[in-house]
Amino acid sequence: MRLLFPTLAAIALAGCQQEAAPESAETDPAALSVYQPDFGPTEIFREATAAAPGHELIVTDLHLPPNAVGDPHSHPWEEYLYVMGGSALVRVDGMEEREVMAGESIVLPREQVHTPVAGPEGIRAIVIRVHDEGDPVSIPAEPAQGE
Repeated sequence: MRLLFPTLAAIALAGCQQEAAPESAETDPAALSVYQPDFGPTEIFREATAAAPGHELIVTDLHLPPNAVGDPHSHPWEEYLYVMGGSALVRVDGMEEREVMAGESIVLPREQVHTPVAGPEGIRAIVIRVHDEGDPVSIPAEPAQGE
């Protein structure tokens, strides 16, 4: 009798166990299939804005490999960056270096030279800009004296 009760309890409990449901986007957000672009900036949207005639909205999917270092450059208008994965160091002339991580955002001031540096896992970010129509998206920085 002493052996019978634990055995029956084990059988009953085993019958109550349910098989784990396969992961899906409903139960695990990481199971969602996500587009993976090649490394580099991929412009995904550029459109004139009705709300601000003479301007255009530019959206870029930025995907950089681990520890990649971009060329110093600026933009004619502010740049809004939202990090979806990985991290980056943002070096803006005249400002303290800042690390941005997944889930964080940063606004880069207009006409400020900055150098993006991808973190050890690389970076995946969405970059948003509003420019005057016809303005360049990026302006390479002038080399420092003596370079």
